[in-house]
Amino acid sequence: MGIKKLLGHKYLFLLVILSTSIITWASLAKFVNPVGFNVKGSDKIAHCIAYFVFALVWFVFFFFSNNGKTSFIQSIVRTFIVCFFYGVLMESLQFLLTSYRSFEWFDVLANTSGIIFAVLFLKVLENKLVSFKKNQ
Repeated sequence: MGIKKLLGHKYLFLLVILSTSIITWASLAKFVNPVGFNVKGSDKIAHCIAYFVFALVWFVFFFFSNNGKTSFIQSIVRTFIVCFFYGVLMESLQFLLTSYRSFEWFDVLANTSGIIFAVLFLKVLENKLVSFKKNQ
């Protein structure tokens, strides 16, 4: 399967649905810490990493879909908005729908940090990504 076909809108949409489903499940599921595993702040690191990957997936969807009409900056802005508000939504749903999870501003901060790291990473790769998109 060629890269152009992999970057097709349908495949990118499925990737976005899959990653969003995983974030939703991870946000609302009940987890049990393994015995002896109690590293302070490890959940915040997990939030940061999860939202780093989540933002990358959404960026790829925005940037490579829509027949190439979406610019790099538009894709970055859309990615940030979608991922940030989805993170706040997940924290709110933890408070509203579960008895074992709660809304935490530090989780929102960790999510946002992951998104910002993804944006910085993408900014470093901007020229390569734009060039790759033009050659499709």
